[in-house]
Amino acid sequence: MGVLRYHGAMKQIHFSRAFVALALTTALTLGAPSPARADAIDDYLVKEQAARQIPGLAMAIVRHGRIERIATYGSANLETGTPVTQESIFAIASLDKAVTTTGVLKAAELGKLTLDEPIGKHVDVSMPGVTLAMLLSHTSGLPDMDVTLAGYYGAHTFQHYTTAELLAAVREAVPLGPPGGQYSYSDAGLFLAQLATQSATGKPWFDFMQESLFRPAGMTNVVELDPHAIIPHRVSAYTFDAAQRLIRDDRTDVEYSEMYNDLGMTIGDFARWLIMLDGHGPLSAASVQRMCTQTMLNDGTPAREVYSFSGYGLGTGLDDVLGQRMILHTGHSGVAWVKFPALDLGVVVFTNLEHPRGSDPAGMALAVAGMLEPALALRVLVAPKIEPPPAKGLRQDYEAFLAGKPDLQRYTLHMQPTMWANRDTFSGRLPRLGPLESWQFLRAAQVEGEPTFLFRATHAHGEIYLRYSLDPAGHISRLVWWHL
Repeated sequence: MGVLRYHGAMKQIHFSRAFVALALTTALTLGAPSPARADAIDDYLVKEQAARQIPGLAMAIVRHGRIERIATYGSANLETGTPVTQESIFAIASLDKAVTTTGVLKAAELGKLTLDEPIGKHVDVSMPGVTLAMLLSHTSGLPDMDVTLAGYYGAHTFQHYTTAELLAAVREAVPLGPPGGQYSYSDAGLFLAQLATQSATGKPWFDFMQESLFRPAGMTNVVELDPHAIIPHRVSAYTFDAAQRLIRDDRTDVEYSEMYNDLGMTIGDFARWLIMLDGHGPLSAASVQRMCTQTMLNDGTPAREVYSFSGYGLGTGLDDVLGQRMILHTGHSGVAWVKFPALDLGVVVFTNLEHPRGSDPAGMALAVAGMLEPALALRVLVAPKIEPPPAKGLRQDYEAFLAGKPDLQRYTLHMQPTMWANRDTFSGRLPRLGPLESWQFLRAAQVEGEPTFLFRATHAHGEIYLRYSLDPAGHISRLVWWHL
């Protein structure tokens, strides 16, 4: 597939996709302008939208400090037939991890707080040894918010929480381990970081973000997604039920107070936020560097995740693709961004299909990046004729992972808790991926001094790219996967 480059004015494209018996067919939106010439990127996104059964999708390409292209596809609301447009407001879900981090870093630039301060300095909690940096890097030992709320309020959690009710539950949360001892993804930690920012700056969190970051970056459509508010252009969220029928996703219908609500914004707004990570504008280059520095645990080992990123900084996933450094994050609502600083390239993909059901927007963003830059082109890699000895065993590890039964003894001690937490990663994706049809070794390299192997797992309806690293004893020390 050829490499595509775009110059001149930003390209704006829209396609509409309608569902028929859970399959998508292509049709131009009534009343919408005719789309620009379809190209390989459009072909790829339309194909994957259909295969993953995504109702609506928006994509933005960012290079050279500007938005180079925005394209939209499909339906923002299936009941009304409303198309996705540049004005569509998507829930950014966990993309707010990085957004929250930029707020903390901006407050630090203003001298209001420091990353190594204990959280108790700014929020009335008793958490000895827990710093703001630990909250932002998921190394505080706090459990995730859903576990915290269930533990405090019981099996019947609420539809509405005040900030005080959230804080009461977090105060009583039972730590998973000592501060800095392990990586464990926790929304509760980011909630405390928002509270600390609000306390240190003396302004409501959203007001501070609007004044200090959003408006200076040109982000004019950012909203708090109160589930009860009438918000023009709000995109409807979707998921699948047990019978694999497309249904409304009510996950964002819970009111988590004025601070902890999902943020909403357009694809263009988030693209402008991504431009901010160039270090020119409301956030300094030094703050961006701190945000993108690998977090180390108390024993000197890197904090590790098993996902579209294997490393973590502050609110930001870290990895590399074929030797190119990548920063990124994903969100439960079906949204993601990837950025390659050395290549001056960023791609944002927003969908309205729940991420764990297979929208996997980070993989689509990575595939688009690979069409623009040969150095990132995973999909064109050709399998060599000779496989290294670990290839067969790693296929067995992947199949165990697919089945939700990873052999934890195959992983390093630090990886075992993360693997256990992610053991059901593929259960919601398999109905759309289909059965595994082939396993190809693609490339071997040294990553941080460890032998690392890249594979392509071809399913009936999709491709998963996996990269495994092994420690000297042959245990899996790193696993990252991308659904392209």
